[in-house]
Amino acid sequence: MKTNWLKRTLVGVAVSTALLGTVAAYSQGAGFHHGPPTAEQMAQHEAMMLAHIGKKLNLDATQAAKLKVLADLFVAQHTPQAAGTDPHAAAKALIAGNTFDRAGAQQLLNQHVAKMQTNGPAIINATGDFFDSLNATQQQQVRDLAAHHHGFFGLGGMGHGGPRGHGPHGASAPAGN
Repeated sequence: MKTNWLKRTLVGVAVSTALLGTVAAYSQGAGFHHGPPTAEQMAQHEAMMLAHIGKKLNLDATQAAKLKVLADLFVAQHTPQAAGTDPHAAAKALIAGNTFDRAGAQQLLNQHVAKMQTNGPAIINATGDFFDSLNATQQQQVRDLAAHHHGFFGLGGMGHGGPRGHGPHGASAPAGN
């Protein structure tokens, strides 16, 4: 019983990550060529993604509301902690000197891990609420979508950006990976 719950939770998180990865990427500014998006741009993009996913899965109003909660949590997870904080500038600062700023890198990692630990349970619960609200056909569509996107999380060769995934802006990974 415990194994089934864990498996369902991990599959739910994985699928939600696959569905909403684009929203998270845009919240970091990766999808915009002129710097991080404005709040209005983010809201427009999120609305487009939610409409697309809702149409693809034929979501009812309750399911769409659960997906919106999940999307909002993903956006919040990937939004810089302090207003005016530029994650790209923080990363550039690590290599600005003659040596790599290991202490600065560790501090950025610690901040990210703390945010994940704080927000993770809500994301897991929202993912479970959304996935569990889907009927069997919709759940299979989500599984198929996750399989089509080479897995999830972008780790270990799975997902966009992994060795067997796709690079930035849909470019294929180099052959032989």
